[in-house]
Amino acid sequence: MVWIALEERQETGNIMIDGDHAKIVEIINQLATAITTHQSKEVCGELLEQIIQSTKAHFARENRLMAELHYPKADLHNAEHTRLIGQSLDLKVWFDEASTESVMSVSLLHFLEDWWTRHIPTFDKELADFIAAQKP
Repeated sequence: MVWIALEERQETGNIMIDGDHAKIVEIINQLATAITTHQSKEVCGELLEQIIQSTKAHFARENRLMAELHYPKADLHNAEHTRLIGQSLDLKVWFDEASTESVMSVSLLHFLEDWWTRHIPTFDKELADFIAAQKP
């Protein structure tokens, strides 16, 4: 199931950033399939954990890149990363404690969709534009 389709407005033009996004969105879509086909809470939990770990790794790469390039909006972007990871960890706690019926709702997917469709075209696009402008 394709819950999130990366659209042109979500492309940043940076191969590393766009590649990471594609991998994470692929896992989100796997989670959407698992939820809508009523797979076990364990399967869904493993996919959610993969999303969180992949996102942490992606954010760490972006943070290193921003530091290396002395990106002027790095503090704001890093704060957004911290906020999003905090939300995802809160979501994981809810997931672990929730009943199977609650977990199988699409509210989890809506959170992930909102996260990815808002963060990419704003924060990540600005970063990618900055990176592109640094190349001679």
